[in-house]
Amino acid sequence: MTIPTTSALLNEIEQLRAEVAATRRLAKEKEHALSSYQASEARYRTVFENTATATFVKENDLTISMVNTGFEALTGYTKAQIENRMKWTDFLHPDDHEEMLENHRRRRAKDPEVPTELECRVVDRHGIVKDVVLKLDLIPGTQKSIGSFMNVSRLKRAEAEARESRAKLSAILESFDGLIYVSSQDYRLLFMNNNLIRGIHRDATGERCYRALQNRREPCPFCVLPKVLAEQTTLRFEVFNPQDKCWYQSVNSPLHHANETVSLLALVTDISDRKRSELALRQSQDHLRQENLRLKETIADRRHFGNIVGQSRPMQTVYAQIEEAAANDASVVIFGEPGTGKELVAHAIHEMSARKKERFVPVHCGAIPESLIESEFFGYRKGAFSGADSDRPGYIAYAHKGTLFLDEIGEVSLHMQVKLLRVLEGGGYTPIGGNQLANADLRIISATNRDLGERIAAGAMRADFYYRIHILPITLPPLRERMTDLPLLADHFLKLYDPKQKMPPLTAEDLQRLMNYEWPGNVRELQNVLVRYCSVGNIELPSSAAMRTALPQKAAVSTLADAAADEPLRISLARFERELLKTTMERHRWHRSRAAKALGVDRKTLFTKLKRHRLMDL
Repeated sequence: MTIPTTSALLNEIEQLRAEVAATRRLAKEKEHALSSYQASEARYRTVFENTATATFVKENDLTISMVNTGFEALTGYTKAQIENRMKWTDFLHPDDHEEMLENHRRRRAKDPEVPTELECRVVDRHGIVKDVVLKLDLIPGTQKSIGSFMNVSRLKRAEAEARESRAKLSAILESFDGLIYVSSQDYRLLFMNNNLIRGIHRDATGERCYRALQNRREPCPFCVLPKVLAEQTTLRFEVFNPQDKCWYQSVNSPLHHANETVSLLALVTDISDRKRSELALRQSQDHLRQENLRLKETIADRRHFGNIVGQSRPMQTVYAQIEEAAANDASVVIFGEPGTGKELVAHAIHEMSARKKERFVPVHCGAIPESLIESEFFGYRKGAFSGADSDRPGYIAYAHKGTLFLDEIGEVSLHMQVKLLRVLEGGGYTPIGGNQLANADLRIISATNRDLGERIAAGAMRADFYYRIHILPITLPPLRERMTDLPLLADHFLKLYDPKQKMPPLTAEDLQRLMNYEWPGNVRELQNVLVRYCSVGNIELPSSAAMRTALPQKAAVSTLADAAADEPLRISLARFERELLKTTMERHRWHRSRAAKALGVDRKTLFTKLKRHRLMDL
């Protein structure tokens, strides 16, 4: 055995020391590298955790090994439920599986064409489908992938709503019959709808609006673009185009753009037909106004109004009301005692109105049984009930575009009032057995001899129905309040029923008997009495009526105080007036001017009263 020398031992010791030092340096470098790695990993995890997107790391077998809080929020699952437990495909919509798996295979095959960003859908823990943008790439040196989901559901909804809005706007623009254009502040066309393009035979977008649309070298004198943009308001105006002889209505509004610029939106509509109608209506109204003035000038002398007879002041008032009612289409209600001629007045209104060429349909409401009133008014369809062998229109359908006259409106039931109110307010009606709503354009004129206010108080009439029919009221006077019309009425009926004048004329005594009768049946009763006169040759008044005879012509005025206590006031006053007139005329030797002055009336009034009391021939 060879014993090493001292120098060899020293060399070996130095070599060992160098190896120890190198080992220590390597250990320190490893320690430093580990520390750097740990710090780097901490920084990476901090970034990973705090990124705004839902980020994840998936293994080669699709298992998710890391997720951040954003991923938890997106999917509704916790880290403990996801990491190393669930696969990437567990979160994908089933319809997207095949495409995503193909992307996974191509990425690991290092296909350079594989996209790193694509759209897909995620299904969260509650089954809610969310649209996302997926960004996915391999981690260098591994088979792992890092990816992120960006929730774009709101963006998708906004895009869908935008597409829908654009589709609606496009439909509106195409369905609008008029012309639409957008003009910039320097009068350049930014948009033209198809109607406008077809109208000028070209798309002039980009050109000056006044040159393209009006063939002018300068802005139109009626242009409101500067004012609309300066005041930020909508302006409307009408303009006549001398080129095509048409009238147009222009609506101009400011239009704000996303780039904060403002332009003018103009909607132009051809209103030539409306203008022509307005002109025709104005001319018609002027004609009617002149005709109305002419009629009013002669109204005081009118003895007839259609088939209505009467010259008294109350009837002149009725004539004026008929003219007023005929000039519009509002509902009319006619009040009057039985026999005063309510249907004649209704027919006169119809004949003077714009509906005169259509039907006048009279209905006596009180004569229709309650069980039939609905079918009578609204009609019925075939098979609606036993005996309904065919469709039958009701009064309302029959009176379409014309006038429906409802006599004795106070007799209509509450149930029927509701249905008629709906018709009056434009709500239409449904025939019995039908399932389609029908509408009628008609005017309703009502008549009654009852106090409708009392009917409302008694609960027999709806207040809303009353106010709907009570727009233009006309009240007809009873015959006893217009006795000056009786001679005219008598002459009218005698000519009507005795046209060849076979019967002798009424004597003064006959006429006086008629004048002194109360006429509870009004004009209808007078008509019946004269029809009997034409048949039997003498005046027959009902024995139950109170008949009065005039006092002898030479009786003194003072004897009036001794008149029968139960005599009607009207008869007593008439008798007093006759005697006063006679006495005054005799005192002034029948000089009408002096007698009129003494009585405080004009000559015409005196003449009328003398004629009424048959004092002209004395």
